[in-house]
Amino acid sequence: MDLTNTLRDALLVLLQIALFAGLVLLQKWKTQAVEYYAKRNTTSQREWLKLVGNEAFHYAEQVFTAHDGPAKLNEAVKYVLDRAQTHGIPVTYPEVRAVIEKAWAEFQVHQKSQGQVA
Repeated sequence: MDLTNTLRDALLVLLQIALFAGLVLLQKWKTQAVEYYAKRNTTSQREWLKLVGNEAFHYAEQVFTAHDGPAKLNEAVKYVLDRAQTHGIPVTYPEVRAVIEKAWAEFQVHQKSQGQVA
């Protein structure tokens, strides 16, 4: 009986160790998966933000032709923020302004390369 109890206790300890090791391994995999998802999600969000920022710039240029530059920028920023909120994508004002300013700069370069002055 004494040997049986000792063997049973040893098996229970081994089972507990195996379960603990399994939990540690699962936690490590979870951390790696979360990091991978965050990086992948951030990259796709940046690509989305660039596309929508470019879209917002052209939208403001076409629709608000009577407005000055700051008013157009304001409308473009509102457009991006509204779209981001609709899609549940967190963005900050500096990020939005940066992509719109970049779209404007690229537009200026394109205009100059076409021989047009904006």
